[in-house]
Amino acid sequence: MSKSSAKLIATLFTFSGMILGSSAAVAAPVTDPNDPRIWQGATVGTFAQLFYGSDTLANRQAVVNSGLLDDGTFGFVGATPAPIITTDASSTGTSTGVGPGNYAYVQPGGTPTAAGSAVDASWLQTTNVIGGTVWDLGALSAKAAIFNTIDHGPLPGEAIESTVYLSAGSAGPWVQAVTQKVWLEGYSTAIDWDGFVYAVGTGTNDLFRYATIIHGGPGSLLADGDNEINGILGLDANFNPNPQVPIPGALPLFATGLGALGFLAYRRRRRITS
Repeated sequence: MSKSSAKLIATLFTFSGMILGSSAAVAAPVTDPNDPRIWQGATVGTFAQLFYGSDTLANRQAVVNSGLLDDGTFGFVGATPAPIITTDASSTGTSTGVGPGNYAYVQPGGTPTAAGSAVDASWLQTTNVIGGTVWDLGALSAKAAIFNTIDHGPLPGEAIESTVYLSAGSAGPWVQAVTQKVWLEGYSTAIDWDGFVYAVGTGTNDLFRYATIIHGGPGSLLADGDNEINGILGLDANFNPNPQVPIPGALPLFATGLGALGFLAYRRRRRITS
């Protein structure tokens, strides 16, 4: 292999790695148990109360030590949200408000499948039937990011008002997910109704490909009879978009590069035999 071909191969694999392994978030972990900041009405103490039972210094430290809170945004640019493969959604809507405290929306918001298969202004409300609405993450995943829509306070209860169940098969068996990280700025600092984005996993090393969500249930922080799910995305163990999930534009570019390598090899063979 010529030096030029080897260099091109290295460049292509480096480029593909940059695309497929790009970071999912602007990491800004909350590390101070006495952090005075307030995120849409929620503090570190709020999470201590909800996740550990009371707002004490020890529980706030537990929140920090677990890495639960991130003051960054979830950057999913280029990743492909999971499509819904079956749904029993009760209703849909589209968020219309932007800016602090503006949670306005209209109903209906298109078909349930379309509303829940993309991360945008549309959302759907699931029922409380496990397996009623199922998303296909496209590949075995270690974690899943849940994008929800906020239509009123309080947070984080109004964000995490669902229970997520995970499975390697589309029909189960379903394992209740555990909330492992919350991005306090959602996926955009320009709008409030997009957050908090949160990530779940099985709590073990078991991988999964499918997710189903119900409103309320044992994994929710608030159960008021509904939820607003925007979309879901499969993640790896480091909370980055699963590299096995196709990213628009990445594979065609990589294929073009492989084609270029083939052409270089063809030209080299012609020079040798001529």
